[in-house]
Amino acid sequence: MEDFSDMLLFTLGRRNMTVEDRISKLPDDLLLKIMSLLNTKQAVQTCVLSKRWKPLWQSLPNLDFDFDTFPFQQEIDDEDKEEVEMKMCSFSNFISQVLFRRCPTDLVKVCVQSHIYDPHCFLVDGLICYAVKHNVQQLTFHSRSDCQYILPESFWTCQSLTSLELKGSDWMPMKLPTLLACPALKSLHLSHFFAAGPNFEPTAFSGCPNLETMQLFDILAVGSEGLCIDALKLTSLVFSFASLRHSKVEIYAPQLTTFKYSGIPPIVCLTDHLASVDDVYFDMKTPGFKRNEEESVLLLIKTINEFRHAKSLTLSSSTVQVLTKFQSLLDQNLLPFANLKHLKIKAKKWESKRFEMPACILNYFLNNSTVLKICMDSYEDTE
Repeated sequence: MEDFSDMLLFTLGRRNMTVEDRISKLPDDLLLKIMSLLNTKQAVQTCVLSKRWKPLWQSLPNLDFDFDTFPFQQEIDDEDKEEVEMKMCSFSNFISQVLFRRCPTDLVKVCVQSHIYDPHCFLVDGLICYAVKHNVQQLTFHSRSDCQYILPESFWTCQSLTSLELKGSDWMPMKLPTLLACPALKSLHLSHFFAAGPNFEPTAFSGCPNLETMQLFDILAVGSEGLCIDALKLTSLVFSFASLRHSKVEIYAPQLTTFKYSGIPPIVCLTDHLASVDDVYFDMKTPGFKRNEEESVLLLIKTINEFRHAKSLTLSSSTVQVLTKFQSLLDQNLLPFANLKHLKIKAKKWESKRFEMPACILNYFLNNSTVLKICMDSYEDTE
């Protein structure tokens, strides 16, 4: 993106050396789309090009503020608290000026990736409240803070929001509200958060009736009542747990077609009306099975059986390894996968060369399946 912005500014900066400046003659709507490909700092810098460009950034439909890539005047040592504070003050001042000078038009997309330190929390609050007030449609917020930050209440009831991505920090996971009530929301992506606590309700997502895709990553804790996903229009559900405890999840999504799960513990998955699911993926991390191994394997088998209507099933090599620990459990819990057409095994490249499909796995999924194609999907190990 930096190469693109440099090229754009260089090209426009040479306008007096050319016979005709064609870019500046483009309509405002098209120029704003081009400027939206830049981060907000770069977009604001276009105001120096000419009178034609000076007011344009004030109508930007997209705002992108990233603390880590913000172009400060000099390099700053992130280990030095005083220099980080200087950097945060500069970053905060820029955001304040943008919001103060911007035209009061509706926003399409807002991205915020920032550390949050006192006394700068108010600025993030102000930015998010500003976005809600101006009918933002897509919002991305990544917190890199080691202190607890609670999003403003008005955010959780935003009427215009269609896409939401929230990510807590490694040091301080994000806490969810009692109810997320965004009626227009279609896409939800949450990462590194707690789904537990005295103020959390298992039905926290029930206020989003139009959800179509949901991705829940690195769920650190789930309350004793579990997590309930009740979404009539949901078509894709992807989630993972990072805790070591067994977690209960109830899924009521009659239009669900894609389900993917990865994590350390097995889940107790209660489902209803999931005959529409076509594509299922399980990736179990073996450390979660060191305690109560037999019980954990049984939970995994029962959960996979909930998706026996699937046409395509992908298992990681570690999941296969877990399933074969107690082969008698496979025999005792045999259910027909009558619609299954594709069984895929996903393994790292070095594993795939020596991987052999256990006979008990073949027998389990071949049961009542008339045509079953088995293939290996290998990938590079980047860890």
